Amino acid sequence: MASRTVNSTRNMIAGVVNKLITIIFPFIIRTVINNNLGAEYLGLSSLFKSILTMLSLAELGISSAIVFSMYKPIANGDKQEINALYRFYKIIYRVIGTVIMGVGLLLVPFLPKLMNGTAPADINIYYIYLIYLLNTAISYFLSAYKESILVAHQRTDISLNIISVCYLAMYVLQIIAVAVFKNYYVYSALILVITVIINVIRSSVVKYYYPDIKCEGELSDKSKAELKKKILGLVVYKISEVCRNSFDSIILSTFLGLIVLAKYQNYYYIMTAVVSVFTLISNAIIASIGNSIATETREKNQRDFNGILLLYGWLASWCTCCLASLYQPFMKIWMGESNMFEYEIVILFCIYFFTLSIANICFTYRQAAGLWWEDRYRPVIEALTNLLLNIALVQVMGAAGILVSTIITIAVLNIPLSIRVLYKNYFQESTKLYWINLIKITFVGILACVICVMCCSIIKLGGLVGLLIKGIICLILPNIILCIGYLHIRDFTRSREIVFNMLPGRVKSIITKRKNDECY
Repeated sequence: MASRTVNSTRNMIAGVVNKLITIIFPFIIRTVINNNLGAEYLGLSSLFKSILTMLSLAELGISSAIVFSMYKPIANGDKQEINALYRFYKIIYRVIGTVIMGVGLLLVPFLPKLMNGTAPADINIYYIYLIYLLNTAISYFLSAYKESILVAHQRTDISLNIISVCYLAMYVLQIIAVAVFKNYYVYSALILVITVIINVIRSSVVKYYYPDIKCEGELSDKSKAELKKKILGLVVYKISEVCRNSFDSIILSTFLGLIVLAKYQNYYYIMTAVVSVFTLISNAIIASIGNSIATETREKNQRDFNGILLLYGWLASWCTCCLASLYQPFMKIWMGESNMFEYEIVILFCIYFFTLSIANICFTYRQAAGLWWEDRYRPVIEALTNLLLNIALVQVMGAAGILVSTIITIAVLNIPLSIRVLYKNYFQESTKLYWINLIKITFVGILACVICVMCCSIIKLGGLVGLLIKGIICLILPNIILCIGYLHIRDFTRSREIVFNMLPGRVKSIITKRKNDECY
């Protein structure tokens, strides 16, 4: 069996490759659809994905809970328990697939009401919706449950590689379907076809690698009770994350129409591409944090948390500077001036990104500490508040209202309540130092952002040359300001130690040798 380090490395490489494919090619496809079919098609796709993401709430928490429950029996070689969990997962997924399909069909008569204005005239929205619905539900009836075996055995790389290869083929065919044939039906049908192919390949691979694991046996009442508690905690825990963008998209379409939704999703797509960097970092360090929580003292873990918070703050501040300075020039080149929002919307997207990124580190620590049940009320409050604010503010402020409501729920509910849960249930300390550090991070970040935007505004060149020059400014200037600002924050010493420990052994040796030479 490969070591945890080898598995983690394989998973990280596969994750990076998969992330690059799923960022770059959808970007190209959005461009091709916008240029060949129009913005309404982009809005329609975003609307249907948001609706079906909401329906997929039926699954949230189950896969994570099952995988979590498999770790111990896999470590102990308890095949009977693994098989029983596997069978239980299969049965539950069949039920979920049926629920999603049933509720999805009930929504068909209401589709026109979710669009302000009319849909593209040359397609049947019901056919397209049914393709998206079938694509969402079909995996639950095929082999989606089998992915749990790969994840629990630390072989996520296998599943990611299958998805990467299949998605790469799908993206190429979709580009041809839209650019050459201008056929949105073929574009949509390819999503369903590739989903079926992925499930068939994954099923064969799991059977090949793990022939001894079969869907048989029954879970004990005790195991079912423990699993039920984990699932309930995880379901409410993930509701706010899924509902946030889904509510935003559905309400934008309902009140402002598909074209405004398409504009919003273009900006949102760029933001989430940057957010995915933080997701990769979180996925890479969460196992190490979990191990540290299990083996080290609370005091040591709190020092680590403070150090990692500053690193996240630095990265979030730098990315915010880049977004504030480069968003509009990039959007002008990519989608054209007619598909751009005013700069006030850009500022709101930057604030949205910063608050979401800062919330990410707390999310990672809560996840590693297993504080799902303790945090069960916060996601429900956040999701409901976001929905009510969305409906109220979109009618007053338009698209800006959607962003304002989301920022409020993250800044006023998500971060404060999440920090309270983490500090009360794990660190068991006052949150005073956290808020002091966060205020410092925010102040230095705003200062860096204002100076960077002012310097970039001096550059009057447009096009790719202007974007490149502004990009160079964003690469250098904010990091100088952040470095100067962070040197005056006490916990930054721990941040530097964490970065040093993450370096390869040879690099650390060279740095240590130079320091020793300087001492002499």
